[in-house]
Amino acid sequence: MAQRHLDPRLLDKLLRGEISQVEAKELAWHLVEACPDCARVADLEWLVTPEAEIDVGGGVSATPAGKQVGEEGDSISFDRIRQRLQGALTLLSRQREETQGLLEELERHPIERQRLLVRNNTRFQTLPLAEMLLDRAWRLGFEEPSRAEVVAEFAAELVDWIKPSPFGEEMLNDLRARAWAFRGNFRRITSDFRGAEEAFRRAEALQAMGTGDLLEQARLLGLRATLFRDQSRLEEAGEILRKVAQIYLVTEETHQAGRTMIEMGVLAFREQRYEKAVELFERGLETVDSNQEPRLLFVGHYNMMLCFTEAGRFGQAMALLPKIRRLTAESGSRFDLLRLRWTEGDILQGLGHESRAEAAYLEVRKGFVEQGLSYDAASVTLSLATLYLRQGRHAQIKQLAVEMLPIFQSRDLHQEAIAALLLFRRAVEMENLTVRMIEEVSEVVRRSQGKPSPQSEEPS
Repeated sequence: MAQRHLDPRLLDKLLRGEISQVEAKELAWHLVEACPDCARVADLEWLVTPEAEIDVGGGVSATPAGKQVGEEGDSISFDRIRQRLQGALTLLSRQREETQGLLEELERHPIERQRLLVRNNTRFQTLPLAEMLLDRAWRLGFEEPSRAEVVAEFAAELVDWIKPSPFGEEMLNDLRARAWAFRGNFRRITSDFRGAEEAFRRAEALQAMGTGDLLEQARLLGLRATLFRDQSRLEEAGEILRKVAQIYLVTEETHQAGRTMIEMGVLAFREQRYEKAVELFERGLETVDSNQEPRLLFVGHYNMMLCFTEAGRFGQAMALLPKIRRLTAESGSRFDLLRLRWTEGDILQGLGHESRAEAAYLEVRKGFVEQGLSYDAASVTLSLATLYLRQGRHAQIKQLAVEMLPIFQSRDLHQEAIAALLLFRRAVEMENLTVRMIEEVSEVVRRSQGKPSPQSEEPS
């Protein structure tokens, strides 16, 4: 995930004694968990920080040096908080330097051996190592979602072995929640919607016991929205994304707000509002910082090409292909390459280049099978069936129908998708299949999950 730096105004408020309790938590979380650069700056500033007192019920006020905390615990000495932060920063700075080596040491062993090492050796029981494992899981999600979930599960297990930090269990619960949110997202990618729902409920329960960090909330909500999107719960997904956008506006996270615009464009695409989707993708690209996330350039441009394709504007879509190929080579994944090749097949079919389109579909279908993404493999088969029908190749269509249905029946799909595919098979058997019927089946499947869908900034 992208690294953000602390808002200097928040640090200034702390130094002036005007910081609220919520802001103090955000500052503490950021310095300890997120950014060693900001921690070094804060360390210098604290040398001249006056003694202050944090009232648990509200803000911070200046306090004469040496004032005692009330017996009822109504306030906390800021000097004590400063000492706790300083100790944590020193510890975590040293741990960060060791973490890469620890990760490399772990990865030399099978996963069960890794679990044994973490349980029995306190060297591995650190917050930075858990963070690094979650980052690794996130990156793996673009290529191998099933393996990514295993890594996220391992990260959550590691957190359980970490002794509570100077800020208690809340910070650890934030990491546990993030791990479960990632697992929910990886399950979504592989169409395990029931498992994804379970993982997100677990993440939400853990986050409720966390620090209350707004950006952690926005991250979880954003992933939740992608599940609702793929479940065709578009209205709910839209409501969540609007809430996410508000969080990023309040926290002045313009880059994240731009990413959210891209997600909102995906929803507009699903609603077949292609002009609106293109507008949102363009606005998102103008707002995000591509230096932070170069992949977003691929995401935005791919989405616009897909809009043109679905709208039947194949010439405009084809014109974007060279640029998107370059962007995919620079920051895309194996999964992205398959998606791009799939869309290229649609464009070629739309332009009448049928043999080249068939080659693209067969290549993509084989790739999805190898990746274990049977839902996508079956979905691209519908594109292939349309091509075969137009060519009068009925024997090949019958074979596709036989190969496709068991794949769909093995997945956690909406009943309407299963019913549509049964209709497709019956029409094939009776030899009265039409292009219009395939289009209707494809639309039902797409509402459930399928066909090349717009890319988001999440592994998808």
